[in-house]
Amino acid sequence: MARPKLSRTFEGVTLADHLYSTNRPNYWRYQRPDNSWRYFSAIGVEAANRIANENNARRHTMPTTRANQQPGRDSLLYWIRLYIQYRERQDPNLVTKSSWINRTYALKAFGHAMASKPIGHIKRDVIDIWWLQLTHHQQKLRHAEFRRLFNWLMGQCLCPRLDYNPFTTADDRPRFYLNGEPEKSRMPCVLEDFWKIYDAAGSLGYQCLQIAMGISLTTFMRESDICSLKIDEHLRDSLLRRVIGKSEAQRGTANASRLSWDQTNYGLLRQLIARGMQLSLLHERCPYLISHTPKQKRIGKTKTHTHQVTPRRLMSMFNEARIVAKVHLEIPDDRTPTTFHEIRGLASALATTAGYELKVIQQAMAHENEATTRGYQDEHDLPYEQVPIIMTAELLGRDFG
Repeated sequence: MARPKLSRTFEGVTLADHLYSTNRPNYWRYQRPDNSWRYFSAIGVEAANRIANENNARRHTMPTTRANQQPGRDSLLYWIRLYIQYRERQDPNLVTKSSWINRTYALKAFGHAMASKPIGHIKRDVIDIWWLQLTHHQQKLRHAEFRRLFNWLMGQCLCPRLDYNPFTTADDRPRFYLNGEPEKSRMPCVLEDFWKIYDAAGSLGYQCLQIAMGISLTTFMRESDICSLKIDEHLRDSLLRRVIGKSEAQRGTANASRLSWDQTNYGLLRQLIARGMQLSLLHERCPYLISHTPKQKRIGKTKTHTHQVTPRRLMSMFNEARIVAKVHLEIPDDRTPTTFHEIRGLASALATTAGYELKVIQQAMAHENEATTRGYQDEHDLPYEQVPIIMTAELLGRDFG
């Protein structure tokens, strides 16, 4: 008879499945299905349990074997790895993009999920079962890259049981549609909280975070675009010029949003750029505008200079400063704390309050449609427009008495 599983507790509270405490205060570890560990920070056991339960809910999408185990030639994962190598040879710039790291993880996770079937036996209905288990945002992340993957696989004649690309966007074929988008769960970043986190970043010695927060608020740029700003490449004379990365990935280089800011007209942005250039000189002439002295000087696939700040590191700094600033430490169970990305929503709301038209804000945020821009504003206290049309009793012929 098997011994009953002992419950694990922390300060009298039962820990969620696969969640473990660490010796470091407010740091936890979560055991993935492949027995690897994910370390994260959370204030209190309730917050840690909430994060662990979120991971448990999507546990079925995680790989069950370690990445260093070599798959056979008849497995989908074997060909996915060749596809990733093909894409990186085709576009060497991909390896430095955080979005590509996310996409490669999703591709490999899909390969592990299909490990029980040889690649030649994979049918659309099997993929459909897997697809419906994903959330809206997981589906949105995967759709375009998976369409490229199956174009490549079918070009190699590796999927004889598929009559067409299951991720097609053609109207004359059965398509995979996205699940309904859930309501926005992150807390918005309001101006008061922005300055609290900004000041906390200064107290922590994260000047690079202060500069990045300011650039995001004044230019609407995402963290990935900010972290990849190069002094010699994107700063010419008094101009800051940037091809927006997400727009380029979606529309191609020719049709991507190409934005420019003249520093003579943007006083606050000029201050931030000057601070970034001063830090660059202190950090061994780091070519990136956002630079910081790390605890361990390393370079790799996502770093070309030891003082470069990656988007992941920037978001980690932001979360640490948010905790020090005591912002969103106590929030409802169905919400998560604000993130660096929410600064774009704050910038959008402030621009609307200042009277800028939605079309102008949409262009600055590099959005394809106005609905996306409105989504960034939906939880901010935006101004109401006075309706000038007045219906009178004379006009209607009588009143409602």
